[in-house]
Amino acid sequence: MTNQNETAPGTDTAQPSTEHREKLLREIVRGVLADLNAGAGDKDKRRQAEEWMKSLADKYPEFHIETGLRDYYLAEAQRIGLDFAKAADLGEKLVLGRQVETFLDRAAEYERRLSER
Repeated sequence: MTNQNETAPGTDTAQPSTEHREKLLREIVRGVLADLNAGAGDKDKRRQAEEWMKSLADKYPEFHIETGLRDYYLAEAQRIGLDFAKAADLGEKLVLGRQVETFLDRAAEYERRLSER
């Protein structure tokens, strides 16, 4: 006797289709990129999300993750630039200025990659 909760082999509900899995992952990627752009979470969490997005960018070029990362780097540079404007200490300004430069360099690298396609 079969259990009513079991799915017959070969039916659509047994395994999600490739299309369904990609749609789900695409939605997750969009959400993570939106959170990155909004500055959600602390620096460590954003760095972890950034690393994950970088690893997915090569695997799923059709998701346009590189564009999202470029936009994130620009947004992060802008956020740090606001902190720079508020900083009074020269040492703090130096650290923040270098961080802005790093994020702008990363954004430029992704812009270059996108323009080569």
